[in-house]
Amino acid sequence: MNLQNDFINTFHQKPDAFYFSPGRINLIGEHIDYNGGLVLPAAISLGTYGVIRMRDDQLIRVFSTNFNDLGIIEISLHDLAYKENDNYANYIKGVFDLFIKKHHKINRGMDIYIHGTLPPQSGLSSSASLLVLMVYILSDVYHLDLSKTDIALYAKDVENHYMHMHCGIMDQLIIAKGINHKALLMHTSTLETTPIHAFIDGYTWVIMNSHYERKTTESKYNERVKECQDALNIIKKEKNISELCELSISDYNDIKHHLNEVLRKRVKHVVTEQNRVLKSIEVLKNQEAIPMGELLNASHSSLKNDYEVTGFHLDMLVEGALLAGAIGARVTGAGFGGCAIALVKNNLLDQFDQIVDQYYYQKTNLHASFYPVEFVDGVKKIEVA
Repeated sequence: MNLQNDFINTFHQKPDAFYFSPGRINLIGEHIDYNGGLVLPAAISLGTYGVIRMRDDQLIRVFSTNFNDLGIIEISLHDLAYKENDNYANYIKGVFDLFIKKHHKINRGMDIYIHGTLPPQSGLSSSASLLVLMVYILSDVYHLDLSKTDIALYAKDVENHYMHMHCGIMDQLIIAKGINHKALLMHTSTLETTPIHAFIDGYTWVIMNSHYERKTTESKYNERVKECQDALNIIKKEKNISELCELSISDYNDIKHHLNEVLRKRVKHVVTEQNRVLKSIEVLKNQEAIPMGELLNASHSSLKNDYEVTGFHLDMLVEGALLAGAIGARVTGAGFGGCAIALVKNNLLDQFDQIVDQYYYQKTNLHASFYPVEFVDGVKKIEVA
């Protein structure tokens, strides 16, 4: 990968600056970031590179190696409306549109070269990575000095209101604020973050990509958000709470009879998942591998049975990981396809990928991919030799 040469070959000019925005995994705490919960994500070394050159006109030209067939997409600063044909470039348009609406003086276009190393449709937050990247770039080139938290909030705003994906803040915040070699315990109501040593001696976190193309993620995700909001509105008549994650397990048992079967299952997942996050902090602090594995397995079971977001392919991937010796495995991300993570003893790593892939292929006729996890810093400007 030679980003400078690639940019020159594409736009026939030398670039001004280079940037990198990571992807993310969530170790535990799934689907509770939009319910005011504590979550435990980390920024990872796979991510999105951005190379730019400022222009003297109002034109934005963007090219992505992940969408070669679309070629260079041209956008005018005077026409930033969502257009389906613009595909991924809508995320970029949304960022420019938000900055202008925030009364920032954005008066020049730019040439933008995007190279993403995150597998598409993997659940490792390629869209949030791109959004955070673009917010950071505009903050940098226009000397706006946005805080990392503000960068995350801008990116979430575009996702929610321009792209109409009703996500929480976790993805954007970890991609903006990630810390090398650490996960972040994140309070999604207050946006407070605490670095956590999330590696256990003798074990490796492994990302497993199902390569199952998710077809209903957006609609199902928004459906789960609405179900949680509906449940919250009912529970508020009985309990003085602002978010579902304020409920204890005892509280849930007291009020569950007010909910229909579907909402009862959704709230059960939210409340028990919050409890698992709290337990995981102590387990990681004490370097207790087996209990951590049990929490991962319980999380996946809850996401499968109570929240119903895993699907056959992810279930088979997790099943294969456990058969290959992982002490725990679970879906990571929105679900309905994408990736899972496993905690694997180091002496099993040599054969782990092969055993899991063989099992997964027998069940699904698809091959999986595997990536050992490295936790990295959040979005940043980079030097390229």
